[in-house]
Formats: sequence, structure tokens, C-alpha cells
Amino acid sequence: MAFSQKLTKRQVFLDKIEAVAGENAYPVPEADACLALSGATITAEGEVIANDRLSSTMSLEAHQIGKVSSKLERRVELRGGGITGSAVSMPDYDALLQSCAMARTDIESLAIGVVTGAFERGEVVTGGTSAATATVIAELPGTLLIEAITGTFDAAEVLTGGTSAATVSTTAIAVTGYQYMPMSDPDAMKTMTSIYYMDGHKHVLTGCRADFSMSIPVGQPGTLTFNQQGRFAIPVEEAMPTPTLNTALPPLAVEMGLKVGGYSPMGVNEMTLAMANKMTKDEDMNAVDGLAGYYISGRQPVGTLNPKSDSLDNFNPWQEWKTGNMAMLSCVIGAAAGNRVYIEAPKIQYTTPAYADREGVMGSTLNFELKKDVAGDDELRLIYF
Repeated sequence: MAFSQKLTKRQVFLDKIEAVAGENAYPVPEADACLALSGATITAEGEVIANDRLSSTMSLEAHQIGKVSSKLERRVELRGGGITGSAVSMPDYDALLQSCAMARTDIESLAIGVVTGAFERGEVVTGGTSAATATVIAELPGTLLIEAITGTFDAAEVLTGGTSAATVSTTAIAVTGYQYMPMSDPDAMKTMTSIYYMDGHKHVLTGCRADFSMSIPVGQPGTLTFNQQGRFAIPVEEAMPTPTLNTALPPLAVEMGLKVGGYSPMGVNEMTLAMANKMTKDEDMNAVDGLAGYYISGRQPVGTLNPKSDSLDNFNPWQEWKTGNMAMLSCVIGAAAGNRVYIEAPKIQYTTPAYADREGVMGSTLNFELKKDVAGDDELRLIYF
């Protein structure tokens, strides 16, 4: 057979949530393709079982490979899935987020006019005409994000906050979207099948769990890096599929309205977040190769900001750190419906602050941890609207 040249630029990723953990969900290129950036890596990990047999010579005996698994790392753009009518589509990396023990729920965004008063997070708003109700997630400029909706809000009616008594008029019908928040129930956590084509080399990973981190550099697209671990299968040669991809450009990190508590940090040139999931091997004698898959047994979410240093009378990170104060971090990347992401960490707590030199300008390195808000599983929200 003639030699077949392979190219590193020719890569396709397919992902789909599994109905049964560890069983191939058979993702297809027409519906389950995910657009990834360059730099993806796949690694096979195997337990080498040494052969300790004794013989009349010092020559090594053949070893065996025991429990095996695969690791796949890739980056994707932080962007939405687009919009059709009044329905925002899921991002093409939806399955990846869900495999990180992130629960997906429905939300709605309401276009609003000028607010009288100020709506409170977690309060119930009621439509004056429709009598529909919902819980407030966040009040953004020109938009109210809501969840736990009952009924249907009218395109032009007055909303009233049940706690704040704030009022505002809606200016359009509600637009549906999606919210991702961490979960702790192992029975509810999803697994995923990923198929990775490298110019005809087909790698199949089943029972995948994942971890993710986020980087948002100023004036550039944000990225998510996913680290997957799943069951190993020997790769095979297969013709490259033609995926159906969402090729919309990602939003840039500008005019994000970044706030930490009541303070708006200045000169931030990057924000990072990391879920820091702990993935543990699910070893099982009844499983193929002795490994049923992976499970997520914990998380330690963290983040960083690097603003310019301000007067300590305005913001004193040393005071915030020493007293253990917590503050809400929130921002929005993107302005177009269907390509906006609202990021909220309701209670961040600083670890030791440090100074930074930014070409002669005094800066700060602010590391923080994401702590539970009220009931837990609420330390982070990613909302696509």
C-alpha cells in the first residue's frame, strides 16, 4: 500500500452526550461538530505491568499494558451559538460544558426600557398584563436576565419587582437562552463521546469527563480550554467527514462592564477562570481494560484579574484579603443577541494579593477563589443570551 501523507491542519471534532455513561453516543458531523482552535493534543495513557519473572539471564521479559485511557485537550472560542427568531442556540461546545459537571438550564432575556428603582438578584418579577412571573438573575443595560419562568411575558408590559418594587417596561418578546452552573449530584453528571479526526486517524473516546479553564485577554476573543479524560480505543483509519460548523466570529473583550462588588477595576488586560475539577479513575474489574471511565469528585474554582493599582482609599485588596470579604464579579462579553455571554461569580474571595510592574505603571495581581453563593452549586454562571 502506498504511503499516505498526513497534515496537522486537517482536524475535526465531534461531541455528543451519552444516554448511558460509557456507551458510544455516535456523534455525527451534521449535528455534533465543534469548532476548535489549533494546538489540540491527544495522549494515550497506559499502566505498564512489568514482568518480574526470573530466568537464567538478565534479559528483560515482555511487559503488558493494563488499564488504559485517553486524554484530549483543545481550545474553543468563547462565543454563542447564534439566534433563530427569538431562540438563542446552544454553543457548539455544549456537550463539553456538560461533561465538566455543568448543569444546563433554560433562561430568558427581556429587552427593557428605563428602570425605575433597581431590581434585586433573586427577586420575583411579575408582568402587569400577562401575570407571568420569573426570578431575576441580573439587570444589565437594556436587558433583564430571568429564570424559573411561569407564563409568557408580553412584548410591552410593565414588570414589577416583588421585593424591590422596581418597575420597567418590556420592549420586545422574551428571547430564550441557556445557563450553565456547576452541579454536585454524581447521578446527574453527564458523560460524553468525543470523536477526534486527525487527517484520517480516527480516535474515539467514550465515557468522557472534563475540566475547563477560561482566558479573556483585552481586545481579543476569549477562549475555553477543555481537558477531557475518557476510555481508550485503538484509533482506526477513516475518511475525513465534512462537519457542519458554526463559523460566526467570536466577540472581542471590549466594553465588558466588568465589576467586582461595587468597584469597577481599571486597566484589566486579562481575566482568567478555572473550574479545577478533580477527575478520578473509575476502576472496575468488570470493565474493558479494568477502567469503566472517570468521575468528578470535587472542584476548587479559581480566577485571576490584573488591574492597574488604584488609590487604596478607592480599593484596598490587602484589606479585602485580610478581612476575608467576598464580592460579586460580573461582566458580559459580546453585544449581539445570540453571541453574548454573561459571566457571574457571586462570591469571590481573594487569596494573597501582589504588585505587578506594567512597563512602569503600578499594577496588581489579584488571585481569587469562587465560593458558594446561597445553597451551593451556584459559584459560577455562564449565560448565553
